[in-house]
Amino acid sequence: MRSTRISLFHGSNQPFEIYECGLGPSDAGEVLVRVNLATICGSDLHTFAGRRTSPIPCILGHEAVGQVAESTNTTDFNGSPLKEGDRITWSIISSCGTCLNCAYYQLPQKCETLLKYGHAQRALPRDLNGGFAQYIRLQPGTAIFRLPDSIADSESVSLNCALSTVIAGLNGIDIGDSVVIQGCGMLGIYATSFLRYYGCEVVIVVDVRSDRLEIAKNFGATHTFNLTEVSTDQINDELLFLTNQRGVDLVVEVSGVASAFTDSLDWLRIGGHYLTLGYVYPHAKTIVPMDKIVRKCLTIYGSHNYHPRFLGDAIEFVRETRHQYSFDLLVGNTYPLTEIDQAFRQAIQGNQIRVGLCPWE
Repeated sequence: MRSTRISLFHGSNQPFEIYECGLGPSDAGEVLVRVNLATICGSDLHTFAGRRTSPIPCILGHEAVGQVAESTNTTDFNGSPLKEGDRITWSIISSCGTCLNCAYYQLPQKCETLLKYGHAQRALPRDLNGGFAQYIRLQPGTAIFRLPDSIADSESVSLNCALSTVIAGLNGIDIGDSVVIQGCGMLGIYATSFLRYYGCEVVIVVDVRSDRLEIAKNFGATHTFNLTEVSTDQINDELLFLTNQRGVDLVVEVSGVASAFTDSLDWLRIGGHYLTLGYVYPHAKTIVPMDKIVRKCLTIYGSHNYHPRFLGDAIEFVRETRHQYSFDLLVGNTYPLTEIDQAFRQAIQGNQIRVGLCPWE
């Protein structure tokens, strides 16, 4: 019987267990995937640090790319048959497609029988359900996309989480010409490049790390502000100057810092929009001056994960812009699976946008 090496998460701040187990056969509709590359997402760090709960033991990891590892009768999202060896990415969830949330509200990421890869307990029959392993077994109801040969694994590994989440959140919003992005992690950088590419004249990025703000400039930021060097009031004065005293059209929060919400209400113009994507853990709480929302006629959006169609949009965006933006440089040091503890220590330091894991080294 073929076997696979996996990493088991047993609880916050606990060392991972490297474990060898049999692959076993795939059931009808499942797709066995050989994981080529995975990355440590911010939500993985939240789970590791205990800021969000996860059933244990589990295999963390949902940002990943790989290859179909055995013949299958399954088709990709566009209806084309999948073949062994196809290089693919996939939605971070599997959903039923028929429940109220899936079919009526068009929110399959909130399916009543949801499986979220990298966030589910490792238990039969769904035993290989995380990306920090040599193989992952995709369940029926997972949207699978082929990757163009022109896009490297390092350029595509985070598309099925960070970029798809950004594109889904921005869908349907009147973006306008001026945007502030709060946070300069992977979501913030993707948001910067996406908004700049699609016509925003002023794209401002706010963070506390100068090194990350320098990266943002290479991905389209027209202005950056370091909150360790300037106050929110000073930023407000600069934003008013940049927008003819109106305020910005849109603020996109991807920092996860609770105070970011209240900090930015003064920055928005009358009738402006606020999109939050980063508050994915339960302790993100702050006191909100509600009168500013009411008096300025602000619209507040919350968006979590994405409809699978936005993963197709993410792939196309990177295919179109990969010569303009160096997406491959967003993945820093890459560790073998056996050194996953060291990889997490590196990721926690925050010196790299993404830390990679290569299960086969």
